[in-house]
Amino acid sequence: MSHDSLLARPSQTLCLCGARGEAGAERGWTRILSLGFGLNVLAQALALSQLPEAARLSAPSLERVGWPLALLLLGAALASLPAALLVDSFGRRAAFALGASLGAAGGGLAAFAIAHTNFPALCLGALWLGLAQGFALFYRHIAAPAGGGLAVLGGGALAALAAPLVAGLGDRLGGGAGIVVSASLAYVASLALALRLPHAFAEPAASGEDFRLDARFVLATGAGAAAWFVMASTMLHGPLTLSSVCGAAPGFVGGATALHLLAMYGPAALAAQRPALFSPLRCVALGLGVMAGAYAVMAAAYSPLVIAFAMMAIGACWSLANIGALRLLHECSRPRAALAAHDLLLLLAAAAGALS
Repeated sequence: MSHDSLLARPSQTLCLCGARGEAGAERGWTRILSLGFGLNVLAQALALSQLPEAARLSAPSLERVGWPLALLLLGAALASLPAALLVDSFGRRAAFALGASLGAAGGGLAAFAIAHTNFPALCLGALWLGLAQGFALFYRHIAAPAGGGLAVLGGGALAALAAPLVAGLGDRLGGGAGIVVSASLAYVASLALALRLPHAFAEPAASGEDFRLDARFVLATGAGAAAWFVMASTMLHGPLTLSSVCGAAPGFVGGATALHLLAMYGPAALAAQRPALFSPLRCVALGLGVMAGAYAVMAAAYSPLVIAFAMMAIGACWSLANIGALRLLHECSRPRAALAAHDLLLLLAAAAGALS
């Protein structure tokens, strides 16, 4: 039987018996985490597709148009440490259900803000959506000790395949507000999956160990931060260049964004099945090197096709860099504080990239 130490409460009855064996249980939990992470990525993709235009229409001044996106990234960074602490204090089920609940509420509030052109509500909804993203990022750390971290990242590929269809349906039902309502519903589905998780399950994470800044941690965090910086800048400037400079149709911009998202998570699904092909150091070096070149091409290009392909290349290289960083980070057991600090620095780098 595999389980973590549980917090005993008066009159509480906890069942530690399992219907499946230990290996089967871990595989089942990893599948739930992968699907839940994919739903979170889907929700974020739907929300991010509407935030810039909603902010442009409702912001009281041009200087405040970027506030909702900045607050979303800030919320994700602020949730890093609470997510780590709550996972240990209240269990995986409660922690991830709380994150999904924040996302569902944030999506509903953002949809209300879009429908009523209410900028303060849009900013608050974006902050709650960011908090949910911070919790969702911790999925990969929970699954990594059992070998499922890359499989969880690969679950984001499902979001890329589903995003255009869900966005089109939401647009027909309610325009931009309907798309954000679809994001809220994706969080509701993620909440339902979180409630299927056991209260806690075994992992060799030594939360009581000292926080050591060893070479693997520094390399994983530095490489991840660089990749997230470039990725966030790409997701801001790529679609804006396509629409405002190249005059591309909205459908083309949406398709390019969806392909970029697929490239961001597709390689992780392959790496989960063939880990021997993805050496951590080679992934980091190749990912960051090609990403820098692709970003330079995107920044200098005026052709919609060139920009779209550059966005795909950046997405794939972001995935390679994060595959290498995740494997380096979990080559040894690390305390929750180290994992939270890693995520915090990555998200702060993404915020800087979005504002660059």
